[in-house]
Amino acid sequence: MQADAAYARLREAIVDGQYPAGSRLTEVEIAEMLGMSRTPVREALRRLAGDGLVRASDRGVIVDLMDDEEARHARTVRASLDVLVAELAARRQKAGQISPAAMRAAEEAAAEAETSLDRGDADAAYRHDQRLHRLIAELAGNPVALQMLDRLADRLEVARLAAGSRAARANGTGNKAGKKKVNGVQLAAKVPAAVGAATGGADAVLSDMNGAAMNGADVNGVDVDAAPADGVGGRASAKRLKGAGGNGGVGQLAVPVLSPELGEEHRRILAAIAAGQPAAAWLAAREHAHG
Repeated sequence: MQADAAYARLREAIVDGQYPAGSRLTEVEIAEMLGMSRTPVREALRRLAGDGLVRASDRGVIVDLMDDEEARHARTVRASLDVLVAELAARRQKAGQISPAAMRAAEEAAAEAETSLDRGDADAAYRHDQRLHRLIAELAGNPVALQMLDRLADRLEVARLAAGSRAARANGTGNKAGKKKVNGVQLAAKVPAAVGAATGGADAVLSDMNGAAMNGADVNGVDVDAAPADGVGGRASAKRLKGAGGNGGVGQLAVPVLSPELGEEHRRILAAIAAGQPAAAWLAAREHAHG
């Protein structure tokens, strides 16, 4: 169905940062870009609004961005769901319902996340970490939990990109002349201590966020000067867009760092799942989510 194809492509473009927070999405431009009529595009935008990725405004349909309070609530729910699916996955493993191939896929994602972190590639570590958590959700065999996690992950990714862009501008890491890219590890190191104080302290922030959903304060591949200084995204082109603007929502609270214990935390979770130990999986996932 054309509406399904339009939905999938627009969702990917928003989560990838091609349409950053605050970007205006017009039916005419999107229909032209996708080579289809406005009717499936209109349906796709309606579904994206249901997912919380876009909303209607006086400027038309724009890519939405959670404010600090909503992001905090989203991370709390995401953390709880990650704990739940780890427990459910262990129960299914105990019942012999998980294939060895599925477990290997999760273990490979964890190993790739740790390897990426060790070599200082925050962007790759973040992506593999996200993939691992989704694979665990698939192992849980609960489609409702998986759908909820996907929606939360998408919205938190929009917030992560917007926060990374703001941090880059605040720390002077952008290049007003053009398209300088910022390495996530360097960016995390440059975020001033005042950020932690303004949000209740770095420890409080980390304990409140899900270790997987928000890890990696990087903006690799993002043109950090694509948005105006006030953080409000302009009208989005129908072409691939780079940048991560904002619309006055999530601030520095969404700028995370990667835990050096990420690999060990992953191993504890996967070992408990592989052993079919629901209680141990629940505990390991909870420690990972809440620090």
